[in-house]
Amino acid sequence: MRMHRAFRGLVLAALAVGGGAAVASTAQVAPVPPPAEQQTADCTAPVFATDQLVCSDPDLRALDTQLAEALARATEPVSKWIEPQGQWFLRRSRCAFSEDHAGCAEAAYRERLSLFHPPDPDARLLQARCDDPDIVAISVSPERIVLFGRGGKVLGVAQDALAKDKWQPFLVTLRRDSRILMRTALSDTLKCRPGNRLAEQS
Repeated sequence: MRMHRAFRGLVLAALAVGGGAAVASTAQVAPVPPPAEQQTADCTAPVFATDQLVCSDPDLRALDTQLAEALARATEPVSKWIEPQGQWFLRRSRCAFSEDHAGCAEAAYRERLSLFHPPDPDARLLQARCDDPDIVAISVSPERIVLFGRGGKVLGVAQDALAKDKWQPFLVTLRRDSRILMRTALSDTLKCRPGNRLAEQS
């Protein structure tokens, strides 16, 4: 009986010591920080499958470089009708699940770069009355509709929706007639009534 009690005491003591060691070792493990937020591809240590594609494709890498340079030159446009850069990047990374990975990535970059490009030379620049009073003019071309605020500030670029397995622009055009109807990927809608043609912006 005494041996049984002694053995039980040794087992309890061993468990206590082991448990304490486990707690101590757990306390020494530092938390893993979240990955740094990216705005463009990281070609030094690409983790995302789309980064790996972009870094290995000269045409896509050129588009990524153009975007990085545009972001370095100018302040990122901010508007309800513009997807934040970090959100755009994460959505771009999901192109890896598209049947046309490269085509999806290219469309994503071209949409983003359109925020930093001037209106199409042949586009009609029109006064506009929109649900959003900050929008005072729109540039209309077959490829896209650019929304402008005061001082020529770009507040959004709307494109036609693509096939479901392709990249979907953040702001898409649903209707073009006497009124233009647009919708974001977050289901916010915008209606604009085009007005008179304006002189070309400088």
